[in-house]
Amino acid sequence: MLRETNAIHAEFAQGITVSFLWNGKLTIRTTAERASGEPCEEATLPLTADFSLTVSKDAFLWKLNRLSDRASHVPAMQGKEIIVRQDTRRRVTELSITATLPCAYIWGTGERFDAVNQKGRASNGRVVERFTHQQDQTYLPAPFFITEQGFGWYRGGGIPARMTFGEDLCITQETEGPILTEDHLLFGRPREVLAQYIAMTGRPVLPPDWAFGLWISANGWHHDAEVEAQLQAIKTLDYPALVMVLEAWSDERTFYRWNDRKSWRDPAALVKKIRDAGLHLVLWQIPIIKHEWDGDPGEALRADMQEAVGKGYCVMCADGTPYRITEKWFHNSLLLDFTNPEAVRWWFDKRAYLLEMGVEGFKTDGGEFLFDKRVVLHNGLSGRAAHNLYPAQYVGAYHDFMQAHGVAGVTFSRAGYVGAQTQPMHWAGDQESEWCELEAQLCAGISAGLSGILFWGFDIGGFAGELPSAALYLRATAMGCFSPVMQWHSEPRSGQFYSTQGADFINDRSPWNLAEKLHEPRLLSIARYYARVRVWLMPYLLQEARNCVENLRPMMAHLCIDFADDPTALATEDEYMLGRGLLVAPLVKEGAMERDVYLPKGRWRSLFTQTVVEGNQTIRYPCDLEQIPVFERMGENDGCEEYALGDFPLLAVR
Repeated sequence: MLRETNAIHAEFAQGITVSFLWNGKLTIRTTAERASGEPCEEATLPLTADFSLTVSKDAFLWKLNRLSDRASHVPAMQGKEIIVRQDTRRRVTELSITATLPCAYIWGTGERFDAVNQKGRASNGRVVERFTHQQDQTYLPAPFFITEQGFGWYRGGGIPARMTFGEDLCITQETEGPILTEDHLLFGRPREVLAQYIAMTGRPVLPPDWAFGLWISANGWHHDAEVEAQLQAIKTLDYPALVMVLEAWSDERTFYRWNDRKSWRDPAALVKKIRDAGLHLVLWQIPIIKHEWDGDPGEALRADMQEAVGKGYCVMCADGTPYRITEKWFHNSLLLDFTNPEAVRWWFDKRAYLLEMGVEGFKTDGGEFLFDKRVVLHNGLSGRAAHNLYPAQYVGAYHDFMQAHGVAGVTFSRAGYVGAQTQPMHWAGDQESEWCELEAQLCAGISAGLSGILFWGFDIGGFAGELPSAALYLRATAMGCFSPVMQWHSEPRSGQFYSTQGADFINDRSPWNLAEKLHEPRLLSIARYYARVRVWLMPYLLQEARNCVENLRPMMAHLCIDFADDPTALATEDEYMLGRGLLVAPLVKEGAMERDVYLPKGRWRSLFTQTVVEGNQTIRYPCDLEQIPVFERMGENDGCEEYALGDFPLLAVR
């Protein structure tokens, strides 16, 4: 073992060196290179006022020492073992590190649908495209977690790292290159640890103000008449939408040309009509050059395929052949290589006219398509690391494209990885219209926030399958109203699991369509009510969005971010702070007309009843479909005078 001023190096068999470096954060780097320094049997590295690190040649590899009761309430973290397996044929090293992890809570690890606290669970660390019922899979993993014990852990790099959180922490990862792994131990309260992680992985971007308004979307809007019907509905019903998403706008081959004139007679005029109605237009995108299974691909797509392959614009395998998507969705299609500047220029030259029309955003779907480890990107990145990093390359290119053309637009993305906060906004992907899926979406939003995602939303009432019940839709609408992004959406009308009452059946999750199909006129009245509440919320949301970017905190925050010393707040997984001033407790159980709400220390005012309640207690809150338990922090709480929450207008449902 070797000691330097701010580093300790431990050398192991098979040429592996583990280095512990301190420079404001503890970095644990595993390399295949020799180290230098003064030989020693044991060394201690002072860290913060609360922690030090001891490395010795005894049974444990390393030990994090607790020096203060402020930092931890349980024995210190101890490293137990490192296991190295090498595959010389593939030039791959698999490295497994096991350490005792003294904590009750593991928060983060990405957008998680199974639970907020991942203690006793595991993350495969891999970007996964899973259609509905995601369970322990996720579109947006992060090799990062926070504990309640004063520290968090971040593993750098793009190669998926499997993390298992039992009595021990076990991290297993295939590695390549001279630096095999790099771990960062971050110190402080959950809010501080999360801010350090965000700062390390990329400055968050503030979305445009209009993106915090109400979004409307449906895959079934595939011609002028459909769009015009929605514009008429929001005008007639005085429904204050600000964003329209068109998914089925393109030719479904090139994905940059509008469909034929039978569907869209004059796209430029239609975009102007949408803008004149007060809406901002977002178009759906996918990062592929399509393999057309249903007939002739057409001249434009055929030319794109030839040019992409001939000039190396698509992702290529190491043997020089083009990579083709191996799984069902867009099977056999080519994938654009966004690390190739010429490919990026070629791609966006074909889309620049959309910005000139007035398009202000892109729903950057997909991103999970890079499955083959044998590919090599233009920048030299291997497929092993590229799978997780590809979504950021793809979405980031769209963000840069709009910025370069002077458009203060937004990307709305499903897949992502470390640094996703640099490309707002994100949504939870595809769920069925079921109560269990609404519960999963609540988990996903809170855990996404604990993983550095500042601005997140979900499909109100679910995306797929049979129509939601009125109660499910309204409970989801209420939660969406008090989420960073409020939007409803629906799958293609033919259905992806099964036909929802036939191909001609309109399965839009718009409140006017659901009120008609479910014979529930009150659904429309209550949904319009929440839409008006959202308008009232806008000044507060804009203020808090700016604060989130400036202070590196999620807009939808687990209670541990603001109440780290409160054991009950730490254990609460179904409430969140929307900004600094509002505590939100959605109802996500079928048939529930009341729920327990925990209020931390202080005084809280119910937004909907205006009742003032003392905190540090759990209350039973009765709640009909016209309400959601939302509580405003009163003025004597720290900083509350800054919040842009005026008197809540006790609007009537009409």
